[in-house]
Amino acid sequence: MDTNQVIWLIVAIVVVLALAALAWMLVRRSRQKRDEERRERAAELRTEAGRHAQVLPEAELRAKEERLEAERLRLDAERAQERADEAETSYLQEAARHEDRLREADRVDPDADERKDPPGSMN
Repeated sequence: MDTNQVIWLIVAIVVVLALAALAWMLVRRSRQKRDEERRERAAELRTEAGRHAQVLPEAELRAKEERLEAERLRLDAERAQERADEAETSYLQEAARHEDRLREADRVDPDADERKDPPGSMN
């Protein structure tokens, strides 16, 4: 290999190394730019989250109040159901007493058999 070829080989190696260094710098700069953009976006998100965090205590309080109101309404509904059940039981007892009185009246009344429809009649 003569001197001229060696010089061209060295020049080619230097050019390849320079291109590699330039490519490495461009990639590094691109990464740095991307990282800086991501840092800025993260800062924006944190700022937005900080503003949003101010309404969280109010929202939590409202949720607790609504939960308590729902529990109060549930208890009111249970009490109303108990009153309705008691009223129905009372009604059924009164209806049974009424039927007992009617039967007793029919048993005591000598004319009760005449008021009843004879078997097989259509009335």
